[in-house]
Amino acid sequence: MKKNVFIILVLGITSYSQAQIAVGGGLGFNERVSSVGLTVKGEIGITDEIAITPNISYFFGSGSLVGFSQNLFAVDVNATYAFDIIENLKVYPLVGLNYSRYRIGTSSFLFDDVQDVGVSNGALGANIGAGAQWQFTDSLSVYFEPKFVASNYSQVVVNAGVLFKL
Repeated sequence: MKKNVFIILVLGITSYSQAQIAVGGGLGFNERVSSVGLTVKGEIGITDEIAITPNISYFFGSGSLVGFSQNLFAVDVNATYAFDIIENLKVYPLVGLNYSRYRIGTSSFLFDDVQDVGVSNGALGANIGAGAQWQFTDSLSVYFEPKFVASNYSQVVVNAGVLFKL
């Protein structure tokens, strides 16, 4: 029994070590909070076509003169299937899961003391979108990904950035 577990563990590590891994990040825009944000992204190539792409994004939110503000933190795990269009360019559909934690609030300066009134909540959702990736060198590429997040806090998100293969 111990020998079987060891063999499975070795095979799993060997197949994982052959995966293409890339990390990077970029900028995004979230229409729900009408704001730009930062994204940190990873890409784990399962095959030449299939990849798992986790990412974390923070959208700074919008504000106004009366103190109303919104911001959003999101964690995504997507699966992609790439199609080579021309040399160095691939396009892909993406599907996955999203967890968004958002805060909507106001600050009141009508009185001597500042009152923060805010609502913070999270929503689990599903991603559907597409993307394109242009390979500049063996280790550097740029990407562009628009997607729709279907949840109790539905949103349209567009991300663009760079990836470095490890």
